[in-house]
Amino acid sequence: MAVFMAVCAGLGLAAACGLRVFLPLFIASIGIKMGLLSVGGPFEWLGSNAAVVLFGTATVVEVVGFMVPWVDHVLDLLAAPLAAVAGAILMTSQLLVGAEAMNPEGVEVQTALIPPAVAWSLGIITGSVAASGVEAASIAGRLSSSVLTIGWLNPIYGMAETVLALVVSVITLLVPIITGVLVMLFLPILLLAVWRIIAWRRSQRRAHEEKLKHARERIALAMSQHASRMATAPSPAGPERPTSA
Repeated sequence: MAVFMAVCAGLGLAAACGLRVFLPLFIASIGIKMGLLSVGGPFEWLGSNAAVVLFGTATVVEVVGFMVPWVDHVLDLLAAPLAAVAGAILMTSQLLVGAEAMNPEGVEVQTALIPPAVAWSLGIITGSVAASGVEAASIAGRLSSSVLTIGWLNPIYGMAETVLALVVSVITLLVPIITGVLVMLFLPILLLAVWRIIAWRRSQRRAHEEKLKHARERIALAMSQHASRMATAPSPAGPERPTSA
């Protein structure tokens, strides 16, 4: 059960990174300091004061940036790889959490729930996939908003993403099983939908390129035919000059 709860917490935080990169890291840092979230030994730095200040400042910059139309697209390009890294960090930090046990000498020690090699591999893969899947869906929605509203509704879209990332992160700290199960259920559907959207956009782009190609060919043919007619047309006779007596 402890492993399942760790997976749920990691998936919830990783998925939230797909909406906002630094907000889940900031919430996780606060949760670690308050004792609401446990992390593996290599990730105890997430609960340091420096991490709280750094992630808090980055969160403010990120949230404000996504409120500016067209600037959000630039941030999307930067956030796509960062979201995968943040998701992998938070997922791995949960899988490396150990259970308390007593050694033969009666000293309390931490025993790994999952072998470290497995935890690192599973955390990097699943965390990055969860964050990247949600990030891809977020980018697709933002592009649709930009096309349909010329970017005017993007600030509202950005605010909705921020609120959703905050809600998911907080619920993950309090009841990780809820967000974990929801991510497990909806992430495959979300990835399939994103794949279909990307495939549709590629087909539309190919169709547009084919139309442009045919239009250029028709223009070139028309110009060639016009040049041929001009070359074969008889020269117009000039005005007759009067003959001298």
